[in-house]
Amino acid sequence: MPRVDYAPQADEDLMGIADYIARDNPNAARRWVQKIRDVCLTLATQPDMGELRKEFGVAGCRSFSVGNYVIFFRAVEGGIEVARMIHASRDMRNI
Repeated sequence: MPRVDYAPQADEDLMGIADYIARDNPNAARRWVQKIRDVCLTLATQPDMGELRKEFGVAGCRSFSVGNYVIFFRAVEGGIEVARMIHASRDMRNI
């Protein structure tokens, strides 16, 4: 099974997403977290998916959108490392 490693900041991002959505709908929050984790697992099996983000200065950095959120990741041995998960409306260059 492919490996998905979450950087500490990515874990914080995911919990922030869940907390924000759970304010209105805890069930929806659980579904979104699962959807994002499922997409990360898919990315781990196909790490060349998504947009290559050379402008961030991290070798192999890619992004992939899930609804209004963007997952930033890079391929590692056996899967991916997820660096961040942020809302698409944020200024990504200043994160």
